[in-house]
Amino acid sequence: MSLRVHPVLFLSIPRLQRIVSARMRLLVLGSGAGGGVPQWNCRCPNCTQAREERDLPFSKNVFRHTQASIALREAGEPWLLVNASPDLCSQFARQAELAPPEGAMRASPLAAVALTDGQIDHATGLLFLREGTELTLVCTDPVWKSLGSSFPIVSVLRHFLPVNRLSYPAQVGSLLLEALPLRAGPAPYEAPSGESGHVVALRVTGKKSGGCVVYAPGLPEISSELADFVAGSDCLLVDGTFWSEEELAPMSRERRRSILGSHLPISGPGGTLEWLAKLPIPQKLYVHINNTNPILDPGSPPAKEVKEAGVGIAYDGMLLSLYSPHS
Repeated sequence: MSLRVHPVLFLSIPRLQRIVSARMRLLVLGSGAGGGVPQWNCRCPNCTQAREERDLPFSKNVFRHTQASIALREAGEPWLLVNASPDLCSQFARQAELAPPEGAMRASPLAAVALTDGQIDHATGLLFLREGTELTLVCTDPVWKSLGSSFPIVSVLRHFLPVNRLSYPAQVGSLLLEALPLRAGPAPYEAPSGESGHVVALRVTGKKSGGCVVYAPGLPEISSELADFVAGSDCLLVDGTFWSEEELAPMSRERRRSILGSHLPISGPGGTLEWLAKLPIPQKLYVHINNTNPILDPGSPPAKEVKEAGVGIAYDGMLLSLYSPHS
């Protein structure tokens, strides 16, 4: 299985119709880390550049990034939302494909919401889905517990609509969802816990298309289990929070310790770029990019280094189509 772009002129009409009907669509709603770019309280160079883009059309934005989230679906099915950021409303408003289905005055384009963790940046957007008629969440046991207690979003939502929960592995329509627990602890506002599953990498496989996507916006380590988990995927979206530890210097010691325990740097020995450059995966992208990260500037040496390694940098509104060439 691999990501393919076929010249339409060389395909028969029946062949082209089969490809279109079998594809999996992946939409990057947001590509920034917590707070997005610009952050409300920051005057770093990237945030300054992002503010200068405020009057430009969305398609012309280079530095502006909302908080990380993606959506996936196969032909004829509703969307699976992966993580619900605080920017959910503006992200949905910008995407025609996420409008309510035709023929209904009020309806949801979503089949379910899958969570890679229960952090504020990835779960707060759930509150904006309260006006639906039903909500299905796919998450691990620790995340489900957190959303019912220390960060009680589910308790609030249940005043407005039924909330159902699925555990991993799960099937949503024709999409199979599998999770790999990562070595990361609970959110800062929770009690310490040795329980596994506070943070996961997510693999989504389409039964119709054969496409396979792995999404890991928080990556604390590269393990043999992770290598097996991403093997054979068509598209891999990986934690690109920061380029090097130098970006963390202005932060408090506690904040630096928290970030280093949850996110690997891109550069240097043992960094994610060294790993990604060797992976035989057709599409490799950085996502969850912090406002301090120099790769946000496409003209910077770090951005060029990423590109030369065969890795892309995700942006808001990025749309990919994946399918098996044998479908």
